[in-house]
Amino acid sequence: MAQAAEPTAQRESDLTLEVTRIFKASRDRVFKAWSTAEHMKAWWGPKGCSLPEYAFDVVEGGEWRVVMAMPSGTQHIVSGVFKEISPTDRLVFTWGWTIDGERAHESTVTVTFEDVKAGTKVHLHQALLTSKADRDGHGTGWSATYDNLQDFLDGKPREIRTDDTHS
Repeated sequence: MAQAAEPTAQRESDLTLEVTRIFKASRDRVFKAWSTAEHMKAWWGPKGCSLPEYAFDVVEGGEWRVVMAMPSGTQHIVSGVFKEISPTDRLVFTWGWTIDGERAHESTVTVTFEDVKAGTKVHLHQALLTSKADRDGHGTGWSATYDNLQDFLDGKPREIRTDDTHS
């Protein structure tokens, strides 16, 4: 049985991820993309992956779980619980990967939504991760996920790759 990784003795800033992006859509529309299961299915996860299994019970205390199928054929399972939902302002949920059938270290994701001239500023804060490498890997994943979200908001279909080639 695999042991769940726990944060090492590093600075908290090394274990905290901050990702901010401005989306060209209203705050209400962006929040609905984050809080409606059918919308989340359309954009959640990095570019090229699909969600063969997903469940989003977007209520405080509601559970969520996704299976992300990568172009290489590998699957990654992540799940959590919605802790706080403040419509159009803020979402807070837990995040934990399933590794070798066991739920690994849990972090907390806080997403805030703010009106700006160009649309909606979305700020994601994820803490505490297990290492700088874990933080950086999540940063790469969230950045690619934000790309999918912008595509969804622009009405573009989800890009799903069937192999490891990148165009």
